[in-house]
Amino acid sequence: MKKSKLIFVLVLVGLFQGCRTTPDTPSQFSNPAAENSVYPYLYSTDNQLYMSWITNNNDQIHTLNYASYSDQEWSPATTIAKDSLWFVNWADFPSIIADRDGPVAAHWLNKKPGGPYAYNVNISIADESGNWSKALIPHNDDTPTEHGFVSMIPWDQNTFLAVWLDGRKTDGRSDEEYFNLDYAMTLRGALIDQDGNIQQRFLIDDAVCDCCPTSLTRTSDGAVVAYRNRTDDEIRDIYTSQFNGKEWTNPKAVFSDKWKIGACPVNGPKLASQDSLVTIAWHTGANSNPTAKYAYSLDNGSTFSKPAVLNDSTSLGRVDAEIYKGVSYLTWMEKDKEQAVLRMASFDGDKQINQTKTVAKINESRKTGFPQMEQMGESLFIAWIQSDSTGTEIITKKMALNP
Repeated sequence: MKKSKLIFVLVLVGLFQGCRTTPDTPSQFSNPAAENSVYPYLYSTDNQLYMSWITNNNDQIHTLNYASYSDQEWSPATTIAKDSLWFVNWADFPSIIADRDGPVAAHWLNKKPGGPYAYNVNISIADESGNWSKALIPHNDDTPTEHGFVSMIPWDQNTFLAVWLDGRKTDGRSDEEYFNLDYAMTLRGALIDQDGNIQQRFLIDDAVCDCCPTSLTRTSDGAVVAYRNRTDDEIRDIYTSQFNGKEWTNPKAVFSDKWKIGACPVNGPKLASQDSLVTIAWHTGANSNPTAKYAYSLDNGSTFSKPAVLNDSTSLGRVDAEIYKGVSYLTWMEKDKEQAVLRMASFDGDKQINQTKTVAKINESRKTGFPQMEQMGESLFIAWIQSDSTGTEIITKKMALNP
């Protein structure tokens, strides 16, 4: 009798574990990006995966393209815009967003007179026929400064939300004034309708790190933005602010890493959400110990758990995050003595579900860009740049989430 009970318990445990969603072995699959393409960006809806990327033609004209993936195949590549005056950067690259009806908007950066780091955010809006509008500039200053590191999400049927780093306060800043936060980079945002009208503009934080990517996600009661903050004593930890459709909350730290650094580390956070569950991943170099971390929130990003450490070797950051059926999936780059790798782990709250796995060996240089991860259906999709002496190639891998 006792033996029968034990067998029954073991069967139940096996069934429970079998119902947990764990990633399968990643397999590489082709994509429509041509040779020498760079900077993939992934975005998904319930049944479509979108990827945008840049192709640099021999005539020095950059082209922003996208394609969608569903039913095991890619659509033909479509051009959104092209120009020879773009600011193209390994960490500050274009993006695309979509809803269930198709593409909503895309962004890129356009140079302007005034200096090597003078450029504007350009946003193009897709109509119902798939045509892309003339670019609009969401910020209302005309300073020859940096504007970039954009994050966007659809807000409702007629509007989308965009946030970006805005350098208007740095205009004319001297080297000696860099540490004066009166001249700091700011985080700003806007609600934009499908006709290109700015419905509202926002100042979210008036002193942030200069060049770390931002992240934006929709929750059950609004939106959350994550970014690297900057204090008077040069502590640059990860902060969040929540948006309710009208205003943003006062920014606050996800965790007090107390990373003191007098320059931008070019390593931002990544958010993911499902209903009121919000997951965040980030990199810190506090205490001279490069570390990738993960935390979660059960209240739409109002409060976050104590963080878990992701990396086994030295973290290189460049994190990403996704949620599927309440399970958080995290990717990051790390390096041992010989090789950089892209790693993945999954968590249910504080509990790690599966053993950390290596997605791929990867080049640690800037040529790799920021690896992307996105969930669509019962699969995770990952993309990054592979480079060698002959050029670049966008690599895409797919991992089944086994129910």
